[in-house]
Amino acid sequence: MTTSRASGARANLRLLSVAFFTSSGLGLLLLVLMAHWLTKGEYGHFQAIWGLVFAFASVLGALEQEVTRRATAARLDRTRTPVGVVQAIGLAALACVVVLALLLLWPRGREIVQGSATIVALTVVSMANVVLLVLSRGILLGSQAIRPYAWLIAGESVLRLVALGVLVGIGVDASVTWAVVVTVLGSAVWVFVGTRVAREIDWSGAWDPWRGVGATVAALATANGLSALVLTGFPTVATAVLGNPRDLAVLFAVITLARAPLALLAPVQALVVPTVVRWSRAAETQRLTRALARIAGGSTLLAVVGGALGYLVGPWAVGLVLGSDFRPTGLMVALVTGATCVMAGALLQAAALVALQRYWRLTGCWGLAIAGAALVMLATPWGPEARGLAGFTVASVVAFAATAVAVLRTVASAEAGARTTGH
Repeated sequence: MTTSRASGARANLRLLSVAFFTSSGLGLLLLVLMAHWLTKGEYGHFQAIWGLVFAFASVLGALEQEVTRRATAARLDRTRTPVGVVQAIGLAALACVVVLALLLLWPRGREIVQGSATIVALTVVSMANVVLLVLSRGILLGSQAIRPYAWLIAGESVLRLVALGVLVGIGVDASVTWAVVVTVLGSAVWVFVGTRVAREIDWSGAWDPWRGVGATVAALATANGLSALVLTGFPTVATAVLGNPRDLAVLFAVITLARAPLALLAPVQALVVPTVVRWSRAAETQRLTRALARIAGGSTLLAVVGGALGYLVGPWAVGLVLGSDFRPTGLMVALVTGATCVMAGALLQAAALVALQRYWRLTGCWGLAIAGAALVMLATPWGPEARGLAGFTVASVVAFAATAVAVLRTVASAEAGARTTGH
């Protein structure tokens, strides 16, 4: 039985790995093709809208792990997924619409959408598609429907490429509007599983109290925003604290390249929530403790090996990829690479906290990471580049330590409660 379960887990991981890597590769191919299809100016406008759409997708995606958690729990209880997941996703979508409306009141915000009502409408449609896509992915993953889930992951990029191919094939004139249409169509991939997902939801069940739904959405959205500041948004944080980004260009380039391998973590991260929910429901807290030990050991080993490789060949590799203007020191590449490996462990532990419903603890962990980075950058007497490097390193280490402690405290509380109940 154990062997069969382990074999199934490995098969699921392989399938998800193929899906995520396919999605990443085809997504990059789409952007390259768009650069050739559109003019340089049009491509710049498209990139701005692409960023806007995926910023909203990131906020809505913060709820996917929560949907997965509730769908997994429902499967273990042999019931359908509570309608509360629809409430949570819907509330997050409403918040995004409000933010979009506020953005459009700002002149620079209207520039992003070129003042076009059509592009605004397409952006809203895209948000609606992402809502249904996130809901579908979460429910399928929680229900252990791994194949349909993998199809949604890869299918989004496939559908965009097909749509672009059709437009080029029928001779449509290239424009930003048509490029946005291609983007919107990709997120409509949920229609292929819409009926199945709808059957998985208990529409007749009791609704969750809106106050609780709001608190969950607020905590997850805040945690997602803070984690984004540590991961993709660290250059923005460093520039806000330290000033002139030109002094930090080499550091930012190294951070961008070093975090690319985090995409390899996506298949494992996707499986963390359903796995931890099952362990928690079965009171198998010792398995979670062992998993934390493996994460700590693996992150440390990767950090040491990655740091050593970064120190030895990092400056040469960065110069080869980005050109001779970008020549970091070996120490810089070593620290950034090691910190990124540690961050990988933090992301896995963060997913475990969602599975354990410790949303505000998770928010606090990412808040500590950002605060630690800002404190180091403000308090140290070094030059801008060294302070930025120290800030990124501290943010990663604090994120890892804080999430590990939060998970351990949650496990200890659960074990203490189980002992009390047992007596």
